[in-house]
Amino acid sequence: MTKVSKPGRATEIILTVDAPIEDVWKALTDARELTRWFPLHADVQSTVGGAVTWRWDDHFTMVSRIEGWEPPRLLRLVQERETPHAADGTALSDESASRVVMEFTLDTHQGQTRLRLVHSGFGTGAAWDDELEGVTNGWTYELRGLAHYLAHHRGRDRHLGWAWITTSLSAGDVWAALTSQGGMTVPRSSREAGSPFTLTTPDGTTLTGVSQFHVPEREWFGTATELDNGLVRLSTWSGGGRTGVNVSFSTWSPNHAGLAATRGKSAQRFLDRQFR
Repeated sequence: MTKVSKPGRATEIILTVDAPIEDVWKALTDARELTRWFPLHADVQSTVGGAVTWRWDDHFTMVSRIEGWEPPRLLRLVQERETPHAADGTALSDESASRVVMEFTLDTHQGQTRLRLVHSGFGTGAAWDDELEGVTNGWTYELRGLAHYLAHHRGRDRHLGWAWITTSLSAGDVWAALTSQGGMTVPRSSREAGSPFTLTTPDGTTLTGVSQFHVPEREWFGTATELDNGLVRLSTWSGGGRTGVNVSFSTWSPNHAGLAATRGKSAQRFLDRQFR
């Protein structure tokens, strides 16, 4: 079960995770566990007043102060003077700052763990609208990725192949080019959650599996058989007048790490040709 909503200037996501509450807490608060489903690098100072750092190489870094730390029930992270971001992850310094809060609460429900995230404090205006939309779609993928990791690959390191770029094209134009023939082709009829899919990459390789989530022109991801029940994702987001594009391939199997890496490199070559 997953519920996604935008109450006011916030996003709320509630989902059920097939794992003990202690394991979900660890996945949210342990640096190595975080890299198994979310950032490429993480650091956690596990106390009130400490900090959590999420980093994706040189592309994007997020540092939050720990305001609430109540294992294994509540984690509250705060960014005191946050601004919306451009598509490349840089802060838009000319926008008004806001106190942004991420509150994760956990409880046991029918033998599983119910995870609730409320990400609040978004300001007003077009740049903040883009930020709220991007955060909502991003967390929808990331938290489902967390649930998938704990349910199927718990304790294994993730192997990630990914590609990204920003462009002046609109999100609609980017999505059309990304998913058209010769790109990361997924037929429209197989993009909705629960539908079997066949994805054809720019070099003609195919991946098969089951679609998990789809927002037209913004987000699609599914589980892929060839990645040993890993994840493949296509996404776009807007910020600062530009559109970001991301393609990623995740596997928790060392035997499939090479495939994820080569797919990521192939996707980067395509994005560079198409959008640079």
